[in-house]
Amino acid sequence: MHVRTRTWFGFVVAASVLFLVGSRFAVFEPLESAVNAIAAPVESALGAATRPVADFVNNLTDINRLSDENRALQEENESLVAEISRLRDVDKELQQLQELVNVRGNRPGERFLAANVFAREPSNQQDLVAIDRGSADGLQEKMMVLTRQGSLVGSISRVLEHTAWVTLITDQTSAVGALIQESRVQGVVVGAADGTLTMEFVEETADVKEGDLVTTSGVGGRHPPGELIGQVVEAERAAQQLFQQVRVQPLADLSRLESVLVLTSFLPLEAGAP
Repeated sequence: MHVRTRTWFGFVVAASVLFLVGSRFAVFEPLESAVNAIAAPVESALGAATRPVADFVNNLTDINRLSDENRALQEENESLVAEISRLRDVDKELQQLQELVNVRGNRPGERFLAANVFAREPSNQQDLVAIDRGSADGLQEKMMVLTRQGSLVGSISRVLEHTAWVTLITDQTSAVGALIQESRVQGVVVGAADGTLTMEFVEETADVKEGDLVTTSGVGGRHPPGELIGQVVEAERAAQQLFQQVRVQPLADLSRLESVLVLTSFLPLEAGAP
């Protein structure tokens, strides 16, 4: 070992021994105080220099914790919003069914399935709407479709697994056996290319007037009797004509359908035939 190194090592050991001995007899208290007085500013400066780093680390930890908490709250809020939306849909469906029960009165055995309209046939050739229910929900072709107030919309003409197409009563291929409620005069309500309804085969001498209610007759078994279709808005009698020209206004606003009810408890005879 180098002489200078041995000398320095011996000095450090001796000083250490002296400090240990002196600490028992308080010999070096003035020296210790002096050292502390010198070291205190250094410690303070070091603390001031490192405090921003420590604060940054602490803040970073807090930010990560708050970020995790915020993410958890967002997920919880999303779940609550989804549940509220589901409950609103359930409540809306129950209200629709209750309104229909109030309109139709007590008809035991009737069952309905609520559906939303999400599309309309874009061409002018057909008057169709698409609903968000299908064969997976038990729907079949020819089932009758109503508004939530109970008036006739049309019937299902095509069924897929989760969707179905409804041919409206205003479609030019639609024909519904009907009668005028007040006079019990029968005829057939048909659609037209311009979206209007006409009641055909009404005898020229029949008692028909503006405002009369038109319902399904049940003739032919395609619709149950007594379903509301619309009101007479015009009845023209022409000389030497066998039938009147009776124009009918649908009770439902078929151009703004948002939700409907499918009567699942009634299946037309032709649809149920083997």
